[in-house]
Amino acid sequence: MKTPKIVKGDKIIKILVKKGYNVKSRKGSHVTLSNGEIRITLVLPLTTIGIFKKICKLTGISQEEFL
Repeated sequence: MKTPKIVKGDKIIKILVKKGYNVKSRKGSHVTLSNGEIRITLVLPLTTIGIFKKICKLTGISQEEFL
């Protein structure tokens, strides 16, 4: 599967919430999620592939689970 250049932030948030992350704050287009140990900030509506890959690495969730 080819990795897209941009990923929808809402889709990332939905998967992270299923994996135990909670939305801590939302200011404009920035959403911060945390599971108590790891804190992630996303920019909505779209997230670049570089940030997406960092989120995958940081959380241990595979790219396929997001896509």
